[in-house]
Amino acid sequence: MSDDTHIPVFFLANPEGAIGGPKAARNWLDKITEKIKQGLETCCSHIDFTYYYIRNIDDLEEALIKESSSLGYLVFVLNCISGLLKPLLNTGKPIVIINETYGGSGDYVLEYGEAVKKGLPVLGISTRKPYDPALLKKMVNYLVLLDKLRKTKALFIVPRATKYYLNLEYPLSIDVYGSLKTFSSITGAGYAVLDSVEFRNNYYDKVDDALAEEIARKWIKNSIENRETDYNEILKSAKLYLAIKKAVEETGAKLVAIDCIVLRNTGELDAWPCLAYMQLWYDNIIPVCEADVGSAIVLMIGKYLLGINGFITDPAVDEENNEIIYYHCYAPTNPSGADKPEYPYIITPAHLGEKRASQRVLFKPGTKITAVGLSLDEKILTIHTSDLVKIEESDHACSNKLVAKTNVRNIVLNWRRRSGWHRVVFLGDHREAFINAARLLGLRVLEEDKEQ
Repeated sequence: MSDDTHIPVFFLANPEGAIGGPKAARNWLDKITEKIKQGLETCCSHIDFTYYYIRNIDDLEEALIKESSSLGYLVFVLNCISGLLKPLLNTGKPIVIINETYGGSGDYVLEYGEAVKKGLPVLGISTRKPYDPALLKKMVNYLVLLDKLRKTKALFIVPRATKYYLNLEYPLSIDVYGSLKTFSSITGAGYAVLDSVEFRNNYYDKVDDALAEEIARKWIKNSIENRETDYNEILKSAKLYLAIKKAVEETGAKLVAIDCIVLRNTGELDAWPCLAYMQLWYDNIIPVCEADVGSAIVLMIGKYLLGINGFITDPAVDEENNEIIYYHCYAPTNPSGADKPEYPYIITPAHLGEKRASQRVLFKPGTKITAVGLSLDEKILTIHTSDLVKIEESDHACSNKLVAKTNVRNIVLNWRRRSGWHRVVFLGDHREAFINAARLLGLRVLEEDKEQ
């Protein structure tokens, strides 16, 4: 992923306004814009910023023409009341606003709340220090996220019949097979699709067995326990890992999603991807269970905005004990995005022994969890947080079972059917960051643990 992100910076700096007389205001505006530019250079030297000084509507129209193809705008409201913020918001482009408390608040309070209510892709903050590098980095990163999303290519590995429907967009099945088009419309990302026969013939069947043996032995050695009695299942997972890496390399993808349950149960693929997915994070490749398109977007937001590694789960609820259990057969050993394992893991069967080569990560209780879902057709991001209290071990269902406390009843009552069962889990409290990202992506937000 290249770092050549281009961001236009608009200084709304009409000298006629709240700060003072025009001559004194010009001096003040010159000083503060220079401090902002220095702050941006300090925090974000890898970003290509282009600066525009907007003093009247003609300046604004000229800048918008020049930057019509830009992903969005970073806007500093430095003086008011000029009315220059409203036409910017009406462009419909993603806009990050940093308002200077004394100079810009007239325009900011009149326009920002209204824009949010309209669902415009806008994110703003008002501060006395619009030049603070830490604040600038935080806000700029939301625009960087949008750039990384649109530069991503995702690889979906699906059954042969599914690929046919995806290409055809069969009208009677558009609810299912049109989801990749929605994936691109929300993120700007591209994608490639391989059917199982193409994947086996071009990648999986061509894997060097000796290399796969090396990977399988490494996984077993690095685990704190191996309960998988069928070594061949681990070996096939290692072959799958190497095949995925090669396919990603040749397609230029940054994300891979495998329709694993269908492929395995129909015999189109004989390997489970759980151990492969654990390893892919260390190659800077985002893995997506069960080819879940909505969860793919959530995983990208977590990685590109916060640098953290999430994982898809099936949430199970125990209302009697006010507990939610996030379970699945894979989880990252480096959820904070480190290049080394942060937690130990066990290789184990699951689902009463029928699901092979699964993996359990021994997360530590006492941390916050952020769980995020996405209803693609409704364009609603769902989110809740919880407190991890224990890791539960049992033979039934999936191997990872993270038991957490939260307002389970609210979550049940607020669950959006079109968001599906999956929720992407991240360690830590990241509610604000995901809500802000959703706003810039034009998504509504449902905080499902709160009363609506």
